[in-house]
Amino acid sequence: MKKLVSTPAFLCLLLTTYARPFQADDKNVIISNKTEKYEFTTGASGEPVIKGQINTTFRCEGFRTDIRHVEFYDDQTSIEDISLKVNGKKVKFIPKHEYYSIDNIFYSDARVCHFNVPLEKKGSETDIEITKIIKDPRYFTSVYFTEPYFTESKTISFVVPDWMVVEIKELNFEGYAISRKNEKKGASTIYTYTILKADARKSESRSPGPSYIYPHLLVMNKYADIGGKRITYFNTLADQYAWYHQLVQKIDNDAALIKQKAGEIIKDAKTDTAKIKAIFHYVQDNIRYIAFEDGIAGFMPEKAQEVLNKKYGDCKGMANLTKELLKAAGFDARLCWIGTNRIAYDYSTPSLSVDNHMICALKYKGQLYFLDATETYIGFDQYAERIQDRQVLIEDGDKYILERVPLRTPAQNTDYEKKIISINGTALTGKVEHSFKGESREWLLTRLHNMKKDKLSSALESYLSEGKQKYAINSLRTSELNSRDNELKIQYQLNHADGVSSFGEEYYIEFDYRKDLENATIDIEKRKHDILFPYKQNLVYETELIIPEGYTVSQIPATLHVNEPAYTFRVDYKKEGQKILYRKEITIKETRLRKSAFEKWNTDIQQLKKMYNEQVTLIKK
Repeated sequence: MKKLVSTPAFLCLLLTTYARPFQADDKNVIISNKTEKYEFTTGASGEPVIKGQINTTFRCEGFRTDIRHVEFYDDQTSIEDISLKVNGKKVKFIPKHEYYSIDNIFYSDARVCHFNVPLEKKGSETDIEITKIIKDPRYFTSVYFTEPYFTESKTISFVVPDWMVVEIKELNFEGYAISRKNEKKGASTIYTYTILKADARKSESRSPGPSYIYPHLLVMNKYADIGGKRITYFNTLADQYAWYHQLVQKIDNDAALIKQKAGEIIKDAKTDTAKIKAIFHYVQDNIRYIAFEDGIAGFMPEKAQEVLNKKYGDCKGMANLTKELLKAAGFDARLCWIGTNRIAYDYSTPSLSVDNHMICALKYKGQLYFLDATETYIGFDQYAERIQDRQVLIEDGDKYILERVPLRTPAQNTDYEKKIISINGTALTGKVEHSFKGESREWLLTRLHNMKKDKLSSALESYLSEGKQKYAINSLRTSELNSRDNELKIQYQLNHADGVSSFGEEYYIEFDYRKDLENATIDIEKRKHDILFPYKQNLVYETELIIPEGYTVSQIPATLHVNEPAYTFRVDYKKEGQKILYRKEITIKETRLRKSAFEKWNTDIQQLKKMYNEQVTLIKK
């Protein structure tokens, strides 16, 4: 039987960040030298293209090995030539070209070229030379310095003719030995950057996106004055929007078919809000989200009727279907482009690197609502962490609207548990009520619905008991497990065997068997990057213990209050009449825990752990 992981999502990620993830063997293989040269030139049509010449030299530092080299491209990029030399001698090989697929049920315009790179013995070198053509400068957006292997030297150069206007932004250079040089050569300017002794990229779970942490160059292609005419790319945000807008104008949605479907979806809805929710939830329930790129290198949304027919789509297809269904039902719905929190940039830097996602905006009674149907169990007017407070580009005919998705507090995602228990021999028995909101609810429902239907109840019990055999759950009841707009409510009867230790006339009780974050200390020596929690969290657990007749409280633990910018830990005990009240609240207020806060975090986790080891002592009067 499949079991849900029975710890909160933010604890799960902390427990997995310290295992060394798979990455290249940066001790046995290094890159002794790499050059990337990008030259703006003209193609067969006379319009600008970019020719990329990428040369990489791998050196074996120890034992014989083969490594896999992968080169990505798409319908706007072509690989013109690949050559391989082993110790200076050209060798024959057959690179494999494949579509990037998922579950073998579709393909996209993203392709991969891959082949083995042999390194015969210590000291041997293998050279790879790749020539690529980028057909549209809009798609040439960024170049990174670091590699999967330790790199002794890497040079990136751009040959920009006078007829091409390009802005190159330098990002995350701090802490790296990067030199730069500009030189005029004929009718071109050559921009050259060299990095020395760059450590291999370290893949760590729950790190910020690469644009936050690795040194790179953001290439912003403005316009070209060539052949007596100006070709404008993204000189301004208005130019970028105009390009997006002309793409969506070509979608060719079937308005009649979509109107018919919208009518079916909302036929029982009595109010506007009910109609909006019915359409939003229909797309969430019936369209399987698959993150794939399609259309013009991933920027052309699929027709609404095709997404409806196939029952799956990427974010663009799902956003377009949501918009068209809402429009057909008489609402003012718009497509939106947005960069999730994985991306460090915003729309102040017009570039295709700025956004990686599409959603739908609804303008209703003077207010904007954002609908992201790729989040299957998120409610209406609730927002996933990845898009909160992010700039969003909203279509508005030939113009655009630039807004921000609302920022939500941890309260949106509250995970609340209330126990009323009493002592029965050495067991704790009583009733429990548990509720989940927002992304806490979505996290649980997503995992529950990945189970077979006949396993739902046992999987939920396993989650609530954290797999502990002695934490018996009976009379389990839940609210609707498909509901997104209401709290997920769970009630059950508890029999926690051996929850009480008895010695003579004394009882010893641990109030918190979950012990959230108990093992969440961070290995400061190994962890290289900040940690990202998946969402802001508000975890509140309350326990009310009825003091048995004839007993009194001998010892009660002190309180713990920790209040930091990114998080709060509060644990309180108090006696109130014939009851002991326990309350724990763990709040993740900011989702990015910076390295500078790791040491304090570890200290606070130790305090929390010590608190968990404290017991309440009851003694017979």
